[in-house]
Amino acid sequence: MFEPENLEGLLKFFATYPRYQEVVRLRTLRASVGHVHNLFYGDSITAGWPVHEFFPNHSLLNRGIGGDSVYGLHYRLNDDVFPYTPRRVFMLIGINGIQEPEDRIIAHIRTLAEIIRAKGITVALSSILPLRARPKGDNRVQYLDKIVRINSALKQAAEAGPNLLYLDYHAAVRDNTGQLADECAEEDGLHVTFEAYRRMAEIVRPHLEGPTL
Repeated sequence: MFEPENLEGLLKFFATYPRYQEVVRLRTLRASVGHVHNLFYGDSITAGWPVHEFFPNHSLLNRGIGGDSVYGLHYRLNDDVFPYTPRRVFMLIGINGIQEPEDRIIAHIRTLAEIIRAKGITVALSSILPLRARPKGDNRVQYLDKIVRINSALKQAAEAGPNLLYLDYHAAVRDNTGQLADECAEEDGLHVTFEAYRRMAEIVRPHLEGPTL
């Protein structure tokens, strides 16, 4: 399912991307880090979330990398997830590659969750965030309805299986038109502001695994 040809371009991007190099350096700290309770896993939305500031009393790591996709998350599991034996993985992925067929996106995310869950880890499936139209931007809002349908499928998947959660960030950051709320959207209409992270934190906080530090 995670075909090598779909990973090739992503790996070329990683080779020149500072955040990926940062994560590679952080991997050298594994022995001193050891086990963590909560691991945030995803793309730039996760990478940009200062989770240690939002949840300073919890055991957690942020392993988001900008530009990542389901292919990168699958590729990185043995480096960035499993060595830390987290109790819970909060996975937010899907906007990169949103142009792929809907059923394929859902299948990839569900398969990733199953691989992680097979290790005895609870997986939180996070809703893909909405987008916001920008005057000089592309036609990305064409995907708004598709995102809603994918999120519905992820919610159903989480409700059907043990050790699965669904986090509805989408509802917390959208406006009454279904777009990413203006106060939650950066200039590109894709990345999110501090206000968005504040709202998202309220969604995830009750599900963080303890004990606190």
